[in-house]
Amino acid sequence: MADFLTSTHRAKWIFTPHELKDKYKAANHRAKQMLEKYGATRVDVDLDGSLAYPELQSDVKENAEKHSRTKPLKIDEEQLLRAFYEFKIQDVCDAFKFPRKIQATALIYFKRFYLQWSVMEHHPKDIMLTCIYTACKAEENHVSAEELGKGIDQDHQVILNNEMIVLQARND
Repeated sequence: MADFLTSTHRAKWIFTPHELKDKYKAANHRAKQMLEKYGATRVDVDLDGSLAYPELQSDVKENAEKHSRTKPLKIDEEQLLRAFYEFKIQDVCDAFKFPRKIQATALIYFKRFYLQWSVMEHHPKDIMLTCIYTACKAEENHVSAEELGKGIDQDHQVILNNEMIVLQARND
């Protein structure tokens, strides 16, 4: 068994409440800036795992119209969304009868991902499914992306497209 005092979990993933708040605030601020600049916040993940950011809006009037329609989420609203999808991870894992170890690993991956990204940048449903899929791989409980996607009526390609960014966000 690994020693907690020398673990990467302790070194990289233990935060004070203030540090957590700062991380969430920074991700939220980045998404708000993207909304102001591009009129959108969603970061798409291409088939090769690369990120595609929104295109810069050249027409000022069009950009102003988008701003009047789209309002950024507040930090506490993002927290509510994250909490909702954390419960959904548990529901999906229970529906597939996955061991608790997979559920716990998927929750950790999900929480770690959203320490670096805003829910305005990557849809939590997509990230939730990808976290479950990568947790299954990490815990050696084979389930295909197709099987997972089919079980909850979701396109499996979304899971596969987000796999690399979820793994990169783990940063361990």
